[in-house]
Amino acid sequence: MSKETLKILRDSGWYEGRSIDIKEIEENLERLGYIVFPEVKNFLKEFGNLVIEDSINDETHNTSIRFTNYDNCGSFKSEEKYAGESLVPVGMIDSGYLVLFVSESGKVYCSTGKLGDNSIEAWENLISGGGGKPWGNF
Repeated sequence: MSKETLKILRDSGWYEGRSIDIKEIEENLERLGYIVFPEVKNFLKEFGNLVIEDSINDETHNTSIRFTNYDNCGSFKSEEKYAGESLVPVGMIDSGYLVLFVSESGKVYCSTGKLGDNSIEAWENLISGGGGKPWGNF
């Protein structure tokens, strides 16, 4: 991970080995009909409940979002079709414009495509890298 990405994540409260209690987040997602897969739980334990002020891109990424209505959030069927697996919403990125997802296998996506094969790659691509790969380009 680049120094810039690491600094932004640390300034937001993240640290190596972070593991928060996700019981409330998990119960909320399950109430809305999502299956909270082990890889989603791992992401939430490490990166849940953060508000990341991305000074490089002048954006905010928020993993403390509580999704409150399954119908309003949608079931994200078109994104799941592109990803080829189930997705669970875990936050909002790009100052609330895009939904952040973690898949059953642990890959990280947003509303417009794939950010990375894992959370570290995804944060690097989102903050310091060239973004992600648009749907259909991976």
